Amino acid sequence: MGDEDRGDELPQRVPGAPRARPAEPGRAAEPGRAAQPARIPNAGPVAEDEVTEWLGTAAGSPSAPAAAGAEALPGRPGGRESRSPAAEPAQPGPGGWLGAGIAALIVIPALVIGSLAVVAVRHLTGPSASNPASTASARREVAVRGEAAAWIARQVGPGVAVSCDRVMCAALEVRGLPARDLLVLGPLSPDPRHTEIVVETAAVRTLFGTSLDQAWAPAVLASFGSGPAGITVRVVASHGAVAYQTALASDLAARKAAGARLMADRRISIAATARAQLSAGLVDLRLLSALTALSRHLPISIVGFGNVSPGASAGVPLRFADLSQAGQPGQPADLTQAAYVRSVRAYLSGFDTRFRPVRMVPVVLPDGRAALRVEFTAPSPLGQSGTSGSL
Repeated sequence: MGDEDRGDELPQRVPGAPRARPAEPGRAAEPGRAAQPARIPNAGPVAEDEVTEWLGTAAGSPSAPAAAGAEALPGRPGGRESRSPAAEPAQPGPGGWLGAGIAALIVIPALVIGSLAVVAVRHLTGPSASNPASTASARREVAVRGEAAAWIARQVGPGVAVSCDRVMCAALEVRGLPARDLLVLGPLSPDPRHTEIVVETAAVRTLFGTSLDQAWAPAVLASFGSGPAGITVRVVASHGAVAYQTALASDLAARKAAGARLMADRRISIAATARAQLSAGLVDLRLLSALTALSRHLPISIVGFGNVSPGASAGVPLRFADLSQAGQPGQPADLTQAAYVRSVRAYLSGFDTRFRPVRMVPVVLPDGRAALRVEFTAPSPLGQSGTSGSL
């Protein structure tokens, strides 16, 4: 056979086209279908290109419909028969539902956690950022607590047991009250009747309700603020309110009798306002005893009595006296106010601790007169009358 005949029989090879593989022996090639590589039984997983194509179809990738609807080019390796998209519409496979479920399980909890985080942050930082009223209320509570703590540290005597909530007790300790004199009140702590003073704050009111003022602490020494931020300093009635009222009535009678004796002393000059207070039995017995003893050493002039106790109950005894040096009968002409103050301080400082004033400070009265304020601590002890002989 000549060369020209052989050229007609041999197919022409297009440059760059893949070489055709020989057909399997004994099996005729299907017309219009390219030869496929032989699969060996139990040869393992399918080829990577088939797996990739299935996942792409199941996930609904943009290239999947185009690949499914495109015609297979004859003679290309891996070519497939063309199928019409209308004949077999794409259906989401199991992988699609699985992916959507996993996404929901991840996204929904994340949204819930994020929302809770936002709420928590707003709760913790909200008063300062988004609620000016809460910020003002918190500042007011701090201010009232500081005012009450300063008053207690200055007015309450050393060694007096004070019961208070945790925050107030910490504030009192900062101002110098020893921890041994402080009873921190809580759900498991002893009740306030084991102390002499109770500081009634919002936290203490939550613990005891109205039982403090009705049963265990009916007398108010001082009060600060109002509403939820209000703080009341109360005298504890260790034996109950009824026993306290009985002791207070007995103490009132003793104060009236001591005041009458003081007004009868010719060595003491007493202003009209001070006489009315003495007659009503409003003055602390310790103060009356100290003034009676002082009158034997120096002539004194009593301008008035009082308390540094805002909001105190009406029956709480008055614990300071303002003494004026001017106008004393029979006093030396050269006895100046400064010398008079030194003399009074020296004498009263030598008294027994029960009748010794906590402070003696010069003050200027509203009318411009100079005076010496002699002051005793709170609370006033009931039934501790004392006499000049015991000072």
